[in-house]
Amino acid sequence: MRIFQFFFLLVLISAAPASLQAESHSPEVKQNQQIIWGRTDFAPFFIQKGDHSNQGISDNIIRFFSDNITGYQHVSAEMSLKRLLQNAEQGVPICHVVLLKTSEREKFIDYSAPYMFNYANGIVTSEEGLKRIGLSVDNIQPVDLSQLLDKPLRISAHDGRSYSPEIDSIIAENRDQPNSIFQMKSGLKELDRLVKLVAHNRLDGLLARPEEAQFIKTEYGIEAPLYFVKINNSPSISKVHVGCAKGEWNDELFRQIAELVQTREALQVIEASYSQWLPAHLKGHYSKVISTMHAANEP
Repeated sequence: MRIFQFFFLLVLISAAPASLQAESHSPEVKQNQQIIWGRTDFAPFFIQKGDHSNQGISDNIIRFFSDNITGYQHVSAEMSLKRLLQNAEQGVPICHVVLLKTSEREKFIDYSAPYMFNYANGIVTSEEGLKRIGLSVDNIQPVDLSQLLDKPLRISAHDGRSYSPEIDSIIAENRDQPNSIFQMKSGLKELDRLVKLVAHNRLDGLLARPEEAQFIKTEYGIEAPLYFVKINNSPSISKVHVGCAKGEWNDELFRQIAELVQTREALQVIEASYSQWLPAHLKGHYSKVISTMHAANEP
């Protein structure tokens, strides 16, 4: 099966359109070295279908890297995360621009330094939901999740999803309690339904990342604004890395990425790509975060 998957990718690469490939310019890289940029089903980072197809956060970053990293042929390919990891483990020259860093994956994946941040899990809610939590549109502050447990709230969480060690612990201790604020749900399209319920004030909030809820809001044409509340004692942002199959083949690639992401153009692409999928009240904050990161990394 693994041999079949390897040859499947070789056929895919050879059939890739020329528009996805870059001319080789760098003498430090083997001529015609190819990179497969894996596009997994992970909206709004990768958007594989619909009106916003190929306009995801990571879709834009792949295009930017492909246009500016020289000495490689760039191929973009849709696949499951499982298949991407299998091919990376086999040594196929494959990369993912938002690959979560884990000790298990580090056995066969090399990671770049962090090049952007995204928001971690928090509470996605409506204007009415803010009031029930004790906040307002003009005063959105981080909340202590444990202090909400005694309020008459309905906060939805996906059964089986990990949000953060701190959030997971609070959910585990309280989900089965009488009058628990947590409503545990499951199902592939359940998040879509829950975002609609929040937007129409039929649910006080749900645990999620702001960009995934905003994407659903956009896809369904929901006009009511959504708001995002950070949770105290839980990470408020996550670091984003490029992850590639281990090997000397990626040394020059990572060197170019490290230089490229320090440029003003890269900052603008990253900020614009991520901000387009944020609730309006977070856009200014994210601009400050990404600018601070850029300033801290400048030589």
